[in-house]
Amino acid sequence: MAAKSCLVLMITTLFGLLGGCLGESDDPRLIDLTWSLTPDIPVYPFYPNFGFTIMTRGQQPDGYWFEANEIYMNEHTGTHLDAPAHFARGAWRLDQIPLGHLTGPGAVLDVREKVGNNPDYAITLQDLQEWEQEHGLLPDNGILMLRTGWGERFWGQGSVPYLGTDQRNVSLLHSPGLHPDAAQWLVDNRRLNAIGTDTISVDTGDSTTYMAHRILLPNNVLVIENVGHLDELPPTGSTVYAMPIKIGDGSGAPSRVFAIIDGRTSAAGITTPSLAVMVLSVIVIIFQTFV
Repeated sequence: MAAKSCLVLMITTLFGLLGGCLGESDDPRLIDLTWSLTPDIPVYPFYPNFGFTIMTRGQQPDGYWFEANEIYMNEHTGTHLDAPAHFARGAWRLDQIPLGHLTGPGAVLDVREKVGNNPDYAITLQDLQEWEQEHGLLPDNGILMLRTGWGERFWGQGSVPYLGTDQRNVSLLHSPGLHPDAAQWLVDNRRLNAIGTDTISVDTGDSTTYMAHRILLPNNVLVIENVGHLDELPPTGSTVYAMPIKIGDGSGAPSRVFAIIDGRTSAAGITTPSLAVMVLSVIVIIFQTFV
């Protein structure tokens, strides 16, 4: 009798745990990592400002509402993706990038404290290694986001705070970026699909050689620039998607970048499906033992 009571108690407890685990699989949380395209956004100095013209917006003679607009911009405007062909002859152009290369497990490297007010800070190999010491190796086929804090602080404040200048002169640019040595280490030692940054360029603004671009893109590590809202993305546990406009022969395009967080993308311990299987297996073993 005592054995049966114990069995009932254990099964009840395990089902409670199982129910709690399954309860973690709520609707996934979506995080938008994209800035809106508006005429006042910062653009790289030798690119045109984003243009937006209303063609039609209003009530039509037949009684229905109708809107249509014209836009004008360079491929590399706003939150956008650089295709390998941007800096590598014969490499993938935008419409040649495999769809699976546009998504992957997300990782966020937060270097805001090191950046401080230094507009020319270059993210180092040591920064990457310190992150891995805390969070584990960067995931294969992952998308690494570089959180310098520049977008959070300056995106909506105009070109001077964000770019260091409002002049059409690239020599006046200042913004944090990735050191070439760190870029080379990532190519040689990790297998990433893409690297994103909350700045105008993956290179530091004062770079004249664009070495981070020249190292990453020929190795099919895509670059995502002007990423927004990285303050909402955890260091691990997300799946990131970068969905560019599919421009034929394009070297890049504005992209809707977003992340999904749910139980299946968590890197912190056993995933929900695995834990559920374990609980059910224990129930079966107990039942076979006592019955």
